[in-house]
Amino acid sequence: MRRAKPLLLALLLMCFMMPKATAEISNTEELRAFLQSHYGVTILMGRECSDFSLDEYEFQISQKESTPFLRMLSGNDRFTGLLLMMDDAFSVYPTEFFSRFVSKEYPEGLRFQLVDGITARGIPFGGVQTNENGKLDIVFARTGVAESSIHHEIWHAMELCILENNKHAFDKWRTLNPKGFKYSQKDSRLAAGGQDEEPEDWFVREYAKTFEYEDRATVFEALMTKSEDWWSTRPHLQKKAQFLLEKAKPVFGEIFAGE
Repeated sequence: MRRAKPLLLALLLMCFMMPKATAEISNTEELRAFLQSHYGVTILMGRECSDFSLDEYEFQISQKESTPFLRMLSGNDRFTGLLLMMDDAFSVYPTEFFSRFVSKEYPEGLRFQLVDGITARGIPFGGVQTNENGKLDIVFARTGVAESSIHHEIWHAMELCILENNKHAFDKWRTLNPKGFKYSQKDSRLAAGGQDEEPEDWFVREYAKTFEYEDRATVFEALMTKSEDWWSTRPHLQKKAQFLLEKAKPVFGEIFAGE
């Protein structure tokens, strides 16, 4: 996927991006080993993942199947495509970015769990971020994940670390919204993060109107994936993006988008 930086990021540092895994790496275990050593993250797949539920979320993990074909599908090779997408997304971040998730609160840093499915109230989700039991986790379903989803969940993890450093970091966020606007979870489809239509300049998509932390995560995903032309017509969103970069800098340093 081509990435182009928004206008407000034109002067940010554009070198020191982490190279991606080479196209020659196709073995799932070798690919996982590369991502873990190269980016400094932990990746669990399938039945290695924790057997847990988070609030209303349920995580599906395939068990041993009854036929050779189904056993093959239940092996970790089914996660190869997702690992390649993760590598593509991770490569746009600065060197040492992922090491900055290691903290007193989360000494193991950022961990990714790849499962077969995620649902809440019967609605499928592509990913969810959790910090249960002192673990900073991002859980991705094997299908239904886009690169924008990866950046979205990474922001949720970033936000926890930013708030650990400064609990008042986002106190003024709502001043960047239209006068009188209130977040509201009116539609379960929107709450599921569906591919809803883009609203006016103030929000990336309708889902951003449900909660302020989802608003911030959608701005960050757009920051990492949307074109310069897209950003050039959205001055209010540019202000939100700049706000996020300023709050992230004390913990994560300069964050940039683009290739």
